[in-house]
Amino acid sequence: MWMKILIVDDEPRHRRGMKNMILTLRPADLVLDAKDGAAALALIKEERPDVVLTDIRMPNMDGLEFLGMLERENMKPKVVMVSAYDRFEYAQTAMRHGAYDYLVKPVDEDKVKSLLQRVEAALRAETIRDSESETLKLKLQEAASAYRKRLLLSWMNGILSEAEREELAGLGWLRGPGAIILTQFHPATGESGESGTGALIAEMERVCGRYGAACTLPLDVSQGGACELLTLLPWLSPAFAEGEQGVGPADEAELLRDLKSLNEAWHRRGRLCHTVGRARNSMWEEGQRAFRHARSASAYHFYEREGGVLVGGEPLASRDSGAAIDSEALYEALQRSDPEAAIEMNAKAFEQLADGWRLPPSSLKEHAALLLMKIKSRNREHVDREVGGELAQAAVTGVPACRTYLELTALMEEKLREVHAALHAGKDGRDKELAEECLKWIAEHRKEPVTLESAAERFYFNPSYFSTWIKNNTGRTFTEHLLEARMNSAAKLLADSRLKIYEVAKECGYSDTKYFCRVFKKQFGLSPERHRQMSQRQRRDETP
Repeated sequence: MWMKILIVDDEPRHRRGMKNMILTLRPADLVLDAKDGAAALALIKEERPDVVLTDIRMPNMDGLEFLGMLERENMKPKVVMVSAYDRFEYAQTAMRHGAYDYLVKPVDEDKVKSLLQRVEAALRAETIRDSESETLKLKLQEAASAYRKRLLLSWMNGILSEAEREELAGLGWLRGPGAIILTQFHPATGESGESGTGALIAEMERVCGRYGAACTLPLDVSQGGACELLTLLPWLSPAFAEGEQGVGPADEAELLRDLKSLNEAWHRRGRLCHTVGRARNSMWEEGQRAFRHARSASAYHFYEREGGVLVGGEPLASRDSGAAIDSEALYEALQRSDPEAAIEMNAKAFEQLADGWRLPPSSLKEHAALLLMKIKSRNREHVDREVGGELAQAAVTGVPACRTYLELTALMEEKLREVHAALHAGKDGRDKELAEECLKWIAEHRKEPVTLESAAERFYFNPSYFSTWIKNNTGRTFTEHLLEARMNSAAKLLADSRLKIYEVAKECGYSDTKYFCRVFKKQFGLSPERHRQMSQRQRRDETP
């Protein structure tokens, strides 16, 4: 270790002799010299030497005065007094006043060497102690800072003990107005979460530091790198928190612009958004409410509006009108060869539901999940189980996981395209099989008061679409098929049974016998009774 040494003596010959001796003993040291106490003080202020070897008696200022001046200036080099034999008692007095050691003239080279070695060892020890002390100080500061942050987070969450509340209430900066800023970050693929969080905390304190002594705390940091931060920002001036009719001041507007600029700067790293809660009069009294407002409003970042910066407490929410998306109309659109009509219908429906981006995102997600389940139920006879399972999975896990409106609408479009593809894969063969099943069902239920609506419901069709579909696939209407099934059954019963006419009518789904007779005659050109007679005569003629 090299040292910086100052020699103070009013005798030039003594200064040169001491300087040469020290440089011979310790060539790496820097040796300075001064002719008196005043010059020495000036050099000490400028050069900050480690050791001062000074004559005990000098013009204008003796050693004790010199020590006093050093103490007043808070300068603490190791001062070694150099005295003649007859000044020994004076040197002892100087040591009691802070001198490190003394040398007796004429100085001996070995004693100077030994003295400087002891000074060097003392300086080394002090450096180690200072380093350990500084480390301990930093650790204590970090512990105190962590404790303070824990108190602030507990305060925000309303879980302070009475003692902690009293302790935190002593922070003067919480008594004035300010802002509570909730920041949420989702890193882009490949970004480091931990380093990103630390950098973001520093950036938030830098940006917000223009407006007050910002303190940013981590609320949550996930393993994937997503994080949520809370910034407490006491305004520099109460005027910053004033506003007219609930509108923030110019300084708040500048803060919002700065936060938007930060979002743009971090765009490549990931998605960053902020929600500001206002404490207009006192952060201590209004901070928790401002935090709740910010937390509630933060959900609306789902719509990705306002540059990713919202203000809590503003009238964002819109009541859910309860109007559901017309799943039947959507289903009909899915029957068409081109899926774009269904895609466009769905997009417009969700835009209307969002109500100018004011509908709570949770409500919009409920509508989306319900629509997917309706489509699944509506198509369970027409698509395979795998597609139905994917629709259910999307409703249960996919929809809730969507972080943005674009993600949600993209998911809905993806599922609608999958359903459309499933509906139209081998559609002709499937339609033929289903048409045969429908005709069989009509024949089996001819006795019942069957209607177009009940048949459509049985086969999961919209009634109007079912009417068109069955005619397209069989060449005849539903009413014609039902009439044919009933009349064929009536003709067989009249020919093969002894049931009375009204009983035959009832067996074929007619409660009005006269109406049955008119329909039967129109269908066969004969009354039911005449048809029976001719059938019996034909049977007798055919009997050998």
